[in-house]
Amino acid sequence: MNDLNDIMVFARVARERSFTRAAEALGMPKSTVSERVARLEAQLGVRLLERTTRSLRLTVSGEAYFARVARIVQELEEAEAAVTAAHKLPRGVLRVASPLLFAQVFLADVVSEYLMKFPEVHVELVAADRSFDILEEKLDVAIHVLGALDAQLVARKLAIGDRYCVASAEYVAQHGLPGAPAELAAHACVVMGPTRSITWTFESEGQTRAVAVVGRYSVTSIELVHRATLAGHGIAILPAFMCGRDLTAGRLVRVLQPWSAGDIAIHLVYPSHRHLPARVRSFVDLVLERLPTFPLRVGSELPP
Repeated sequence: MNDLNDIMVFARVARERSFTRAAEALGMPKSTVSERVARLEAQLGVRLLERTTRSLRLTVSGEAYFARVARIVQELEEAEAAVTAAHKLPRGVLRVASPLLFAQVFLADVVSEYLMKFPEVHVELVAADRSFDILEEKLDVAIHVLGALDAQLVARKLAIGDRYCVASAEYVAQHGLPGAPAELAAHACVVMGPTRSITWTFESEGQTRAVAVVGRYSVTSIELVHRATLAGHGIAILPAFMCGRDLTAGRLVRVLQPWSAGDIAIHLVYPSHRHLPARVRSFVDLVLERLPTFPLRVGSELPP
């Protein structure tokens, strides 16, 4: 069996894409790092790294090997930290994913504070309006809004609230209001997604109506859906926390009352490790601590 120390050294080199940075992180001479990787390659009988004077990259075999051992190495590092360094400050790379709007209005400030509190942590924030695969994308924490929750993950609910079907006052003045969900087919709609075809579901007094909508405009950003709706391009479904001020000011009008467009739940999710890494635990704690300042919380100053 190969020496675990050699595997861990290789994993660090693969992660840093540099012998020099790996040696600094491991606190050992660069020559020792090079020797350990060479020994591992000799034992495996394959070349794991392609080295030039200017760059370092994984070979095809190196990519495949690193994909298998990276999780093992991380577990070993976390196990060691759990039993020997409970008092140590969080360190390492923290990968966080979030919908773009949530990142802009809340998470960016939390990350800024986190970086100030924990100088030994480096944060990679992925902000995009899509669902995230934590394991596949090697994420530590994600803000979950879209799709079903993965049973393999720990999920902490941050907020929940209604979604409203809305249109601009100008659109309503020009085109009128649909009287029932089925009448949306005769209206221009703004939808969030990669295509213009989508199904909207409405509920009222125990009744459910699923309506196939073909939008006039589709976009993969909820913020751009909001802006297009304000501009009068059609009817949309928006979270109450996003459109509440516009409804109060009269810029937007609720459509299809008393039908409800359902609710939206925001969860903080992370892998279910027995020993949660200090960098993840401290980040989760900070998000929950700052949650009362969350400007998108549901229920404040929204129209009935």
